[in-house]
Amino acid sequence: MRAWVFPGQGSQHPGMGEGLLDRFPAECATAERIIGVPPAQLCRDVRGEYLGRTRYVQPAVFLVSVLAARAALADGRPPPEVVAGHSLGEYAALHLAGCLDFDSALSLVVRRGRLMESVTGGGMVAVLGLPLSRVTELLADIPDVDLANHNLPDQFVLAGSAAGVRAVVDAVRRHGTGRCVPLAVSVPAHSRFMAGAAEAFAVALRDVAPAPPSIPVVSNVTGAPHVPGEIPGTLLRHFVEPVRWWDTMCLLARSGVTEPVEVGPGEVLTKMWRRAAGSLPAPAPGGPLARAAPVPPPTPATSTTPVAPPVPSPVAPPVPPPPQSEPAARGPAPGPPPVAPGPASGPPPAAASRPRPAGSSGLRADYGIRYACLAGSSPFGVTSPAFLRRLSGAGLLGFFGAQGLTLPEIRAALAELRDVRRYGVAWPSGGDERALCDLYLAHDVRHVEVAGPLAVVSPQLVRFRHGDGPRQVMVRAPDLATAVRFLRPADPATVRALTAAGHLDGASAGAAAREAVATDVAVERDAHALVPALVALRGREAPGARIGVAGVGTPAAVAAAFALGADFVVTTTVNQCTAEAATSDAAKDLLAALDVTDVREAPDPDLFELGARSPVAHRGTLFAARAEKLYRMFLRYDRLADVGPRRLAELERTHFGRPLDEVRADLGVAGRDDRGVLASVCAAYCREATAAALRGTPDQRLNYRVPASTDVGAFNRLVAAEPLADWRARHAELVTERLLSEAN
Repeated sequence: MRAWVFPGQGSQHPGMGEGLLDRFPAECATAERIIGVPPAQLCRDVRGEYLGRTRYVQPAVFLVSVLAARAALADGRPPPEVVAGHSLGEYAALHLAGCLDFDSALSLVVRRGRLMESVTGGGMVAVLGLPLSRVTELLADIPDVDLANHNLPDQFVLAGSAAGVRAVVDAVRRHGTGRCVPLAVSVPAHSRFMAGAAEAFAVALRDVAPAPPSIPVVSNVTGAPHVPGEIPGTLLRHFVEPVRWWDTMCLLARSGVTEPVEVGPGEVLTKMWRRAAGSLPAPAPGGPLARAAPVPPPTPATSTTPVAPPVPSPVAPPVPPPPQSEPAARGPAPGPPPVAPGPASGPPPAAASRPRPAGSSGLRADYGIRYACLAGSSPFGVTSPAFLRRLSGAGLLGFFGAQGLTLPEIRAALAELRDVRRYGVAWPSGGDERALCDLYLAHDVRHVEVAGPLAVVSPQLVRFRHGDGPRQVMVRAPDLATAVRFLRPADPATVRALTAAGHLDGASAGAAAREAVATDVAVERDAHALVPALVALRGREAPGARIGVAGVGTPAAVAAAFALGADFVVTTTVNQCTAEAATSDAAKDLLAALDVTDVREAPDPDLFELGARSPVAHRGTLFAARAEKLYRMFLRYDRLADVGPRRLAELERTHFGRPLDEVRADLGVAGRDDRGVLASVCAAYCREATAAALRGTPDQRLNYRVPASTDVGAFNRLVAAEPLADWRARHAELVTERLLSEAN
């Protein structure tokens, strides 16, 4: 089988493309328009201005690789039957296979290079001579470093913070085997630290719908052929996940490739293949890659014609494999200032095709909403009836924050919502769930949201979902395990018990036994990894369930979610900073002043003893630091008396503003002092800090506990120069409109 491979960043050298540029004047004219520099000047780089900078290197290498491929085909070289590219090189491979036209591919590469160059403060290091198992141990011990490239069995590149990279070098040195080669870059490419750049890149991908590949294109992210329809999401994952080049080479070898043809500057990939030759697997009978129609030689190409027209061909199912990534260049040079992650700038990609629909039409129909966006709940009624009424009037839907409220308080809110056309209600876990379900069914609540670390599949939730007609259950999942739990049918014993009690009839019992408990699951973190995993799980186990992303704060984050394959998005803590949110003006002032870095994980009041944490505002309040101090005290001492009178007096003054005896009396533990009492007092501070923020208690401002995530700071940045900078102008529906209008 004939394979062509395209190199990535690092293969560039002054004078590359000599003899090629003159052969393709139309393409060079297009490239000059998109890049802003004449290709000959860029590739010769006589003064050293360009080939040390990521923003120029990436389009230059892409251009030379594409022109080299066109020249090879025009000169009669047999066309490839499969293509792959190392990191940046994947864009040349996608162009050759007819997925992206020249203008679109080059525009995406320019945007990619600018975004990658804008992310600084990190580093990369090559680790040589160690097996994958040892590298995995290193990564487990050094939390702020990720695997970025897996090139050979004993050659890896790691990316992360500057301190993390130094820790890797020290750890390998102490180990006594292997060696490290720090790379002269400040970009932690192909790691979680590129998430902001990935969000911004999603804007550029929004209007690009790649055509099906005419021949298999092996993806860096999966080590398997690209799946038509999933290419944009995979390119987004490319930013934050490793380059699996070793898996790519193994796939090619099993498919019968004896040595690929490297197309582009340098021989990096050819040398890598030759070094690995003795370790590569033998060809498998039939090969894992189906043979496809060869790419025909190009007709006299215009700049917007793909090298090969899309000719559908069978592609074998993806072959699961392990991880990898790509270094970036750096160096002083004149030119425009770096582009920071944010709204799209630079040349937009040419419309390679029609705009992609934003989200699930089925979700919009089931919830009766205009956009595939739901407004998630905030506890203690912060997402209030007034908030939901405002959304409903605009053709949108939010969830009432029932968590932390009593049943009479929830009943009063439902009475207030009687004339509201569309709304949902949070489902507080624990407590009297039977009475809660009776209340929701009596008020004909059609949609509930399950959230929080205590979320479980309870019998009453199954009753709500399937009893008396189908209803929607939307779950905000903090991790994969929670998502998987709700994407499976109810336990058979639960279904039998509900049927015996008369809560389910035959049809609804059958539905409960075969359908997922959740109709919709939104992941609250690590969307780049969890959304594709859950989409795959849905296809196998939960057909019809919809997968979303919770916690969006910018149009770029919304676009990134949809590009990953999400069906919908959910706004979360940004909802607290709206005019209709039922929290204090002081808390809203604090939220409106946050930046993306002003959030910290702090001990959670509901799971204090277990060490659980939740994100809170860190700027304008001392809660996070003071709660952390209490948790360290809890770990060190077994009772309050052990803490000492001086420290207890300080806690009374700074944390509680009253004697601890009063706190214990309010908790019903007066006169007792043991570890359980110590935990209760510490958790009481967290709860009182929440209540103080909700009420806006002036003398407790430094203790405010205000739940917050980075979406609030991101939204604040987005609207800094707009009327919505003032939370009083942030009406519930305007937040959603601002986030979703660009995606529709």
